[in-house]
Amino acid sequence: MMLSLALQAVSIKTRTMDLLFIAFIIMLVTGCTPVHTVILTPDQDGHLGKAEVLTDGGKQLLETPYGMTTVSSRSSAPSSVTTASAEFIATRFADVMAIEPPAPEKFILYFQSNTTELTASSSAIITDILASIKRRGAVSISISGHTDATGSHKLNESLARGRAKYIGDLLIRKGVAEERLTVSSHGKGNQLIPTTDGVSEPRNRRVEVIVR
Repeated sequence: MMLSLALQAVSIKTRTMDLLFIAFIIMLVTGCTPVHTVILTPDQDGHLGKAEVLTDGGKQLLETPYGMTTVSSRSSAPSSVTTASAEFIATRFADVMAIEPPAPEKFILYFQSNTTELTASSSAIITDILASIKRRGAVSISISGHTDATGSHKLNESLARGRAKYIGDLLIRKGVAEERLTVSSHGKGNQLIPTTDGVSEPRNRRVEVIVR
């Protein structure tokens, strides 16, 4: 998430690498002379991205947790990167931090081999998912289907899609608005437990539900 107050003297470029994400960038204007403070923080899962702060006077790359730079004017180069303390962030950005959304909740549902039938223990998790959606007032629920490494790619793609669709349809029948759902299929890719091809691993026969 990126939060900002009016910032005209600084250009911010964010970049992701692999599975790294920008959690948020906080900008503050204080005093008679505007001073822009940019802090890079990990997201709620601990992932970290990068941010490049650009002015006419130079640039500075933020790529470490809680890396901080300040800019006093468009013509001034960003300051050397320092590390913002937890106390500094809590004191100076309490209002911004207060509106940060809660971390997504993730649920994993497991399936019987070669079917779209949930295991008994996973069937009980549906209640937890529905409770999470209601409690959070969730606006986005992503559902991704997966299989183990047995069978062909074509078969597993179809099976993973069928598993994800089964969960999506189940949530809709329980009252979840269809437009909130995003359904995807990964086949036997993105294994939870890495195995070689042909290995039957129950923990890979799953659907992952992320409630935001």
